[in-house]
Amino acid sequence: MNGLMIAFAFTLPYHVMRTAAAAGVKVHVLGNAFSDALRTSRHCASYRLLNGPGSPENGAHILAEIEKQVRQHNIDVIFPSDDVSTRLLIGLRDRLPARTSLLPDLKTFDLLNNKWNFTRYCRANNIRVPQGWCFDTPAGLQAALGSGEVTLPITVKPTNRSGSIGVFHIRDGSELNLLDRIDYRPIVVQRHIFGEPVCLSTICRDGRVVAHAGQRRDERRFQLFSHPDLLANVERLAAVTRLNGPANFDAVIDAETDLAYIVECNPRFWYTIYLSMLFGLNFMGPVLAGSAAPLPDDADTMVTDTLELSVRQTVRHYRRAKPVDRALARYHLLDPVPYLLFRTGWVHDSDVAVDVGEMTAFSWREPAVAQLA
Repeated sequence: MNGLMIAFAFTLPYHVMRTAAAAGVKVHVLGNAFSDALRTSRHCASYRLLNGPGSPENGAHILAEIEKQVRQHNIDVIFPSDDVSTRLLIGLRDRLPARTSLLPDLKTFDLLNNKWNFTRYCRANNIRVPQGWCFDTPAGLQAALGSGEVTLPITVKPTNRSGSIGVFHIRDGSELNLLDRIDYRPIVVQRHIFGEPVCLSTICRDGRVVAHAGQRRDERRFQLFSHPDLLANVERLAAVTRLNGPANFDAVIDAETDLAYIVECNPRFWYTIYLSMLFGLNFMGPVLAGSAAPLPDDADTMVTDTLELSVRQTVRHYRRAKPVDRALARYHLLDPVPYLLFRTGWVHDSDVAVDVGEMTAFSWREPAVAQLA
């Protein structure tokens, strides 16, 4: 299968490209300057540079470039790799010369990608999320704290950035100085839940979760695990929004009750998709198969295992390392140039934060306003 991946960043698209290649896709890339280093990977069949986001007049140019790449490389499927390319392809879907991977509709993407709209919608639809507020300015938040309308502990975040950029946990008075670091408007505030931060990664089709994996990670290890309450919450949200495509849900498991609180949703591919692949869970298959493919008999794709993230540690004790740890070492070392770019800090090992306003330039329509209770 020949695939065309659209990319407006490097780190996340790199891992999406690798998982697609492992699923049997010959990946051609169309991207901007932020993704240019993808051409250094031996898994990139070809790379075509185009102008980057932020210029609305580029819309016709991007569509023309996509059409050219589809003809030149006999493309079977077009798929995104980050926030901006996901929204771009949603807006272009009806005009593209080849089918796309599974994608949400524009209204659902904007609903879930906006952290405040997401919080309000979940609370109105019996999906467990932390109590939330939204303020136009830091002064408004300070006033609410002073009046007692909002009390600590809280977490503050922007509505539309990714990679945890701009997220601050203010658990007691000693951390109130973090409010001075807020450089965005508006400000989403959530009740801080004390517990374990985790994720649930999913592939959805017509509101049904067809593949999933619970994930926890620290600096040393990545682990897949199962948490039925977290999955049940996400399944309710997928059903009421009729969600399609990949989505990653950040959550906290309450230390006292063991209940799962979803704190946000990223309706796109996620950074750790390649780590799940090393356990045998390649999520690209059901995404690229599209809406015509038969549904699996069982949506539970769960395995439970732990992966050592230190390549150096694995290489040092290679004979004693688990097969999955060796697989991670090979993943990096057999594609050496991108790995060196990561290790030397030439690229930042996080998602690129892009405002929704910049995404809107590529949709050729006004962003949908979610109807919230």
